[in-house]
Amino acid sequence: MPTAAAPIISSVQKLVLYETRARYFLVGSNHAETKYRVLKIDRTEPKDLVIIDDRHVYTQQEVRELLGRLDLGNRTKMGQKGSAGLFRAVSAFGVVGFVRFLEGYYIVLITKRRKMADIGGHAIYKIEDTNMIYIPNDSVRVTHPDEARYLRIFQNVDLSSNFYFSYSYDLSHSLQYNLTVLRMPLEMLKSETTQTRQESFDIFEDEGLITQGGSG
Repeated sequence: MPTAAAPIISSVQKLVLYETRARYFLVGSNHAETKYRVLKIDRTEPKDLVIIDDRHVYTQQEVRELLGRLDLGNRTKMGQKGSAGLFRAVSAFGVVGFVRFLEGYYIVLITKRRKMADIGGHAIYKIEDTNMIYIPNDSVRVTHPDEARYLRIFQNVDLSSNFYFSYSYDLSHSLQYNLTVLRMPLEMLKSETTQTRQESFDIFEDEGLITQGGSG
């Protein structure tokens, strides 16, 4: 029996967006929830999109500890005794993208999906529902009178009508192209610019707090 082909695209399948006043933290995991990645999205920039990928692969225990530190650090920073400093904003299955009109950026998340087909063992999903979240904090938001009009025009595009995606199959290319890629030698598929060093950002330092072991 022939072995299954390796996925063309390797990606996370479950996402949770966490919120603080200064940051969004997009935590993604594989289907088994054994490996996690974290994106930090700055909310203090009124118009620029600032995203930091620490390129670290977390275990489930490590990501729990990370979220715990974020919660504690933000409660300490804001002086909110007895209240959470980190909020779970929304769960999702993928990121459609980021979009900006006349104010700051929005993140568009896939919040509902439906499996439609399989191509060579690769699941193909249809987008059933999305959630559009404004990134900048209200305290730094620079309002524009025409923002709402542009937002309505964008939302007229029904992403739940005929939009499909896959975690392991590249739908942007034809079947013939994908089969050709699968037959290419492994050395040709490796990027020469792959960064092997993995560093994790310091949560307390990035949130304006004292790092562990640092002086007051």
